[in-house]
Order: sequence, then structure tokens, then C-alpha cells
Amino acid sequence: MCVLLGMFMSLMFGMSMMIRADFFVSAIHRLPNDAVMLTFDDGPHPANTPLVLDVLQEKGVKAMFFLIGKNIQAYPEITQRIIDEGHAIGGHTYAHNHGFGFKLGKNLSRDIMKAQRYLSDLTGEEELYFRPPFGVTNPSIAQVINENKLKTVGWSVRTYDTAVALNDDRVKQLVGRIDNGAIVLLHERVDATCEALPLLIDGVREKGMKFGLLPKNKKE
Repeated sequence: MCVLLGMFMSLMFGMSMMIRADFFVSAIHRLPNDAVMLTFDDGPHPANTPLVLDVLQEKGVKAMFFLIGKNIQAYPEITQRIIDEGHAIGGHTYAHNHGFGFKLGKNLSRDIMKAQRYLSDLTGEEELYFRPPFGVTNPSIAQVINENKLKTVGWSVRTYDTAVALNDDRVKQLVGRIDNGAIVLLHERVDATCEALPLLIDGVREKGMKFGLLPKNKKE
């Protein structure tokens, strides 16, 4: 019995860390067309987000930013620039702490929905796109998502840029993994990611692919 319980708990933990498994939450992992979507987590960052926006503007690329509530609160002008320049946005919880997967009830709901409300206040529309920190999902997180009709966005290409810097060789390898409809996970708080962005964009275009966004979110 103890062995079975241990196996069950290991499975639950593993699935909670694998958003692509769609075990607890049905997430969007690919675009519904042939475009590629770049996504940036954990912003806005006071130094790096403006640099990323400059590159995207220069290259004529629209991307999606999953923003942390406390950072939105601290840097509203950067958040507004993201919106004004036509990029897509989604919530990434208010606090984004390592205990996110252990939160329950009102504490969990508050953490998720506070960031969503900040975004809605800025855009004047109900913002429904959401990406859980670390890709963690579990029954409690699924309940909040379902109750609020949020649309969870995962990824098809994970860069691991917070663990290993994106140098030229790694960017070339990354471009090789990107195909039509891919959703690419990046983090703008990482300096090397900002520096590698022009090479990444050029590499995707050299493969004959274009960039795009998810359709405008609407509550069903």
C-alpha cells in the first residue's frame, strides 16, 4: 500500500510540473495557424523589458508577455508600453513564488486573479490568458482556472534560458526545434536572452516562418 501511495504521489507531482501533459488543465501549446509565437515570462523587468520591446519593434515582431502582478504594480508604464505596441498579454500570478503549487482556496485564487485584474484595468477588457509559474498545475489550480474561465497557455518549445544562457550555438539549436505553430518559452529577465533575441528572430525567418499571436481572448 505504501509503495502504491508513493507511486501515486510521484505521478501527481510529475504531472503537476508538466503543463504539456494536460493532466489537470487543458492548455494551449500551439498556435491554430502556421505562425510562431514568442512568449516572455516574469516581466515587466525594469531594464530588460524595454530592450526586448526595442528589438521586437525594430524587427516588426509581435510577442506575448506573461506578467507578474507585483511587477505590473511596480512598472505600470512598461506594462502600458507592451499594450500600446500591440503585444499580447497574460497573467502570471501576483507573487510568482516557489510555493505557488502548494497554495489553496482564497489564497490561491487571490494570487492568480489579482494579476488578471491588474491587466484588465489597464486594457479595459477582461484578460483571460494565463500561464502558471513553472508550468505547475494541480486540482486546486485547475479549479480557479475553470471557475474564472481562464485560458491557460503552455508552450511547445522550452528554451531553459534561465538555466543555460542562450549563446549563438544554443540559438541555432533552438531554431532547429521551432516549427510552424510553435509557442516558444523565454524569460526577458535573463540578459543573455535579450542579447540573443535578434539572432533568434532572424533564424526563424530564415526558415521561412512568420510570427503571430493567439486570437484575442474572449470568455466563452
